[in-house]
Amino acid sequence: MARPKKTVIEYRSYYLPLHFPVLLLSGDYWRISDVPSGRLHFHNCLEIGICHSDSGFMEFPGQALSFQEGDITVIPRNIPHTTYSSPGCSSHWSYLFIDPQELFRNLLPNTWKNYELYPFTSVRSFQFVFSRREHPFLYQLATSVVQELEEKRPAYQISCRGLLLSFYIEIFRIQTQRSAISPPESREQEGTPDNLLVISPALDYVEKNYMQPFTVEDLAALCHFTPPPFPQGVS
Repeated sequence: MARPKKTVIEYRSYYLPLHFPVLLLSGDYWRISDVPSGRLHFHNCLEIGICHSDSGFMEFPGQALSFQEGDITVIPRNIPHTTYSSPGCSSHWSYLFIDPQELFRNLLPNTWKNYELYPFTSVRSFQFVFSRREHPFLYQLATSVVQELEEKRPAYQISCRGLLLSFYIEIFRIQTQRSAISPPESREQEGTPDNLLVISPALDYVEKNYMQPFTVEDLAALCHFTPPPFPQGVS
């Protein structure tokens, strides 16, 4: 019997300056093909996407969500995903990549521990796509940040911090409410995103110590594994 095809998952690391950990990718170049790549990827930071045109699908292990023009997408770090447009379309996007912990370090109390959006909810109960019609405030905040970053008027970084903090808190409230009403059966089974999050400590360690020698056993210990149980196909 032929072995089932393994999903290849790529890690993409974005450099975000500590003094202002925000990266904008915008312009006509950022158009998504209608051909699925067959590969998932994940980032070292929070991704905010703004769909400017057309429609398509955002795919996660075991789950696919549709998007359309005007939608906002939110992908926490270390969540495998991929995006492709509807047949015959080439959806246009702007992307924001941020490090909430560094960006909001002096704006949130020292007791705040929920910089990452995913620990308090299962991935399947997480809302990744927000329509402009249902969440106009989120759309207004995200597009305002893009405008500030593109125009770079005086004090634009301060303005972006405030806008992104409002955006982040609104997302946090939505996800907290969804987590509270999520039924137990929505939890993922083996091989789906919640299990992939278990390797987050190893990913964090590699990102910070990639110049130093380490073993699979070291990484497994960080995740409380007995090696070698890491998800296959991560590259």
